[in-house]
Amino acid sequence: MTDADLDALLAAQARSYRSAGDGLRRSWPEEGALDREALRALLAEVHYGVLATSRPDGRAHATPVAFSLAAGAFWIGTVAGRRLANLRALPWAALVVFDGAQGEHRALTAEGPVAIHEGPAFAVARARLDESWAARHGHPPDWAAALLELAPERVFSHGPRDA
Repeated sequence: MTDADLDALLAAQARSYRSAGDGLRRSWPEEGALDREALRALLAEVHYGVLATSRPDGRAHATPVAFSLAAGAFWIGTVAGRRLANLRALPWAALVVFDGAQGEHRALTAEGPVAIHEGPAFAVARARLDESWAARHGHPPDWAAALLELAPERVFSHGPRDA
């Protein structure tokens, strides 16, 4: 995770708050949003989140996933299953990363279009990500059928008031 990655997320977060409705602003107030260092800490310490996609019939599908952050996007490995089928039909997803207990929790939600890297594009993406993925998760994503690149358009975060 680089400063440029964090800059991209912080810029998306700033745009997101400018267009947020009252309900979101009440539940995720901007003054509680994570700053650069709190965001860096959350994403460095928490290696898993929940990825939500839509089935072709509109029903929600949410699953736990491992992720990495590179080139301003969240990268997620996937097998050839429901998640990949969903994203082929509607290439948009939301990722939620969170930890902690009441009063001490941190959370980030990022949503945006998803590029599917499979076939020759999978090999190219793996060549770029294998080393950092292995450092983060203990092994390269050699089990994956594809890599998903979620480019966040909407980002909201929250942390303890004193964080």
